[in-house]
Amino acid sequence: MQTVSILTHSYVDGYNRQFKRLFGGGLERYIRELCGVIHAMGLRPVVHQLSYFEPFRTSFEGTEVIGHTYELGKVSEAFESMAEEAEGLLIYASCLWHPIRFKPGSIGICHGINWDHGSVLMSTKDGIAAAFRQAVQQLDRIVSVDSHFQTYARATCEFDDRDKITLLPNSVDTELYTPTSSANRNQPRKRGYRVIVPRRLSYERGVITMMLAAERLLQTRGDLVIEFAGELVDGTNIADAFRLWHESHPAKKRIEQRAYSMDEMRQAYAGADIAVIPTIFSEGTSLACLEAMSCGVPVVATDVGGLNDLVIDGLNGRRVPPNSDAIADAVDSLLNDKPLRRKFSKFGRETALSFDISRWRKSWMEIIEQQLASRPAP
Repeated sequence: MQTVSILTHSYVDGYNRQFKRLFGGGLERYIRELCGVIHAMGLRPVVHQLSYFEPFRTSFEGTEVIGHTYELGKVSEAFESMAEEAEGLLIYASCLWHPIRFKPGSIGICHGINWDHGSVLMSTKDGIAAAFRQAVQQLDRIVSVDSHFQTYARATCEFDDRDKITLLPNSVDTELYTPTSSANRNQPRKRGYRVIVPRRLSYERGVITMMLAAERLLQTRGDLVIEFAGELVDGTNIADAFRLWHESHPAKKRIEQRAYSMDEMRQAYAGADIAVIPTIFSEGTSLACLEAMSCGVPVVATDVGGLNDLVIDGLNGRRVPPNSDAIADAVDSLLNDKPLRRKFSKFGRETALSFDISRWRKSWMEIIEQQLASRPAP
């Protein structure tokens, strides 16, 4: 059985030393689905990831997962070490912006431009640009999850093969993520309205921005509950700040935080009236945005990265600048506009159907088949 090795900085929870569970981020969900494709092809997926503690070996849903310890700040060396141990076709699933020496005949995945923030130094951005030019030269193919990186690569990198950068947006299982009754969603319930923030609680995903927006919304609307439905990494400044804010907030009973498993996320959307995607930088084709749309939940999203590929402002959602006032204004006006919520619910679902996971799986099978066929016989 041929092996396909996936190299990544994160899959099972190496942040909290829980090696038997998946960490609840978009990257991890992506890799889980990719492993499913590889299994369905009759191939053997193996995931190699960084471990922030001891090395480990485990199995998740029939896929072997190998954790490699590394020195802080030496990601490139860690990926090169993983590549030496890995077998078969290699897929570099993250960290393409590091100056890694990629193994010939490999595939890379770019999950979006993660340095699109004004505070990132120009020297850092120049280094990232150089690393990506190296990646484009060394990898046989790079799968881009959004149009923004594809355009960036075409504008800044030199390559002859027009198929070198393959645009394959992220997807959603539209049979799993389905709308609840529109009547139930658009009627005020006894508990009032519920806004869900289905994001990992990190700076780039906009947790601080959303906390500031929540201050306004909770103060002006006594009928509102805001749920932060995402992972916190214990011991980080963000986790400490969020918990302190939550525990000391006068409306803390209307602020909820829960980390759902991937299989539980459907129920989180079922109770929501609006989903907010408050990313401030580093966003590809947001899985959370697609899931919310597929469930018929009206979306308020920022105009960052791949979110611009998904949300057409005023048609299938609200798209606003990544600041707390713009988010709070959009949420408040949408809560007051039942017909608009219905419109966004309808057209959001139709948008999601064009990103159905069946198409994504078929495309990845073709990519892997083509790459395996081009490799020399062992």
